Amino acid sequence: MDVAGVLGEWWDLKPLRVVVLAGGMNSAALLAAADEWRVVVKSVDVGDSAFRPGLELAARLGDAGLVTGRPRASKRGRFVELIEDRQVAVLEYVDGEELETSVEDQVAIGDLLGRVHLAAGVEPGDLGDWMRLLLPFDDVLDLEPWIRPAVEGAIADALAVGPLTWAWLHGDPAAEAFRRQPDGQVGLIDWGSAVQGPILYDVASAAMYNTPTHVVPAYLRRRPGLADELERGLGTFLRVRWAVQAGYFAWRTANNVLTGISGPEDNARGLADARRSFGLN
Repeated sequence: MDVAGVLGEWWDLKPLRVVVLAGGMNSAALLAAADEWRVVVKSVDVGDSAFRPGLELAARLGDAGLVTGRPRASKRGRFVELIEDRQVAVLEYVDGEELETSVEDQVAIGDLLGRVHLAAGVEPGDLGDWMRLLLPFDDVLDLEPWIRPAVEGAIADALAVGPLTWAWLHGDPAAEAFRRQPDGQVGLIDWGSAVQGPILYDVASAAMYNTPTHVVPAYLRRRPGLADELERGLGTFLRVRWAVQAGYFAWRTANNVLTGISGPEDNARGLADARRSFGLN
């Protein structure tokens, strides 16, 4: 893709520099800059149905005062343009350092996730329907004999948890999605997995990626009314999160999908991590 041409034709921007950024698992991204601005040009497959809603959420949360790497509207007033069979968006560049494993950083992750959910609450939906959307991998769950029982067991346990609080979710709150800026404010980027669903799924994802002993208490300081809900269901939704990883990496392995990784061994490692999380050697 001619990024400079795309920016000029569709966004009326003329970059002086374009640099390829490390690719995501399902997207491609480039940093484009001139003397007075920097943006990220991000593209995904035309069939990625979560891309546009995630950008719209980032814009709404930006309006609420959060730093999200919000999209810039094109000359047509759209957040997404279809170019060369790719969905393309231009995002504000979020400067700063990726958060890591320090207590300060882990507390910041839990606190900001709580702010996101407060700003983006929605009415609860049908949990069974949501699970089917979350786990569209049925045709690969028999890739290894343990996968289907683990996934189906996690789903059954989640359906038995009881009433749940819903919001728009980030969907993939790994530490590298959080950026501490020079002024100390923390931003959250990469909204390509955003979806409406139970807040427990996002909190469980943050616990899986990070340090739950710091992330979860920080989240609850922001959302103290959810203490009973997290006590009741966090462990169950942690298994759901690992079930998603199992299904996702089974799909990538079965289809030899290598985007965002160095080789097939990384898909095998993701599947093995999920297996161990269910107590299987």
